[in-house]
Amino acid sequence: MKIGTHDLHLHSISVHFTNALYPVAVFFLVLSHFYEQSMCLFTYFHLMILATVSVPLSYATGLIEWRQKYQGAKVRIFITKYRYGALLFLVGTACTLWYGIYPDIVMTSGGLRVLFLVLNISLLPLIVYLGSLGGKLIFGSAH
Repeated sequence: MKIGTHDLHLHSISVHFTNALYPVAVFFLVLSHFYEQSMCLFTYFHLMILATVSVPLSYATGLIEWRQKYQGAKVRIFITKYRYGALLFLVGTACTLWYGIYPDIVMTSGGLRVLFLVLNISLLPLIVYLGSLGGKLIFGSAH
C-alpha cells in the first residue's frame, strides 16, 4: 500500500497478525482440556477478540492494495480471497461471540461442544487457504 512516496506493507503486516492469533487461540482452547482451564480459556477468549477485531483491518488493507497494486482487477483469485476472508470473519466472530455469551460451552458434553470445537478448528484451514492464495499473488503460481 502506498501512502505518499512510501510503500508500506500494511496488508502483509495485518494479515500475519491475524493469521498468528487465530491458531494460537485455538491452541489455548485445546490446552484448556489438559491444563488449568480458566487461564487457558481466558487467553483463548482474548486472543479470539484480538484476531476477530483485526480481520476487518486486514480486509480493508487488502482492498486498498488490490485497488492500488492490481488496479481492482476482477479475477477469480481476488474474488475467492474476499469471499473466504468474509467467511473467516464470520466464523471467527461466531466462535468469539459464542464463547463470550456462553463460556460454559467448553464444559458441556454433546453435540454443541463438538460443533463449537469444529467451528474453531475450521479457522485453521481457512487461514492456510487464504495464505496460499496470497502466496500465489506474491510469488506467482506454481502451475
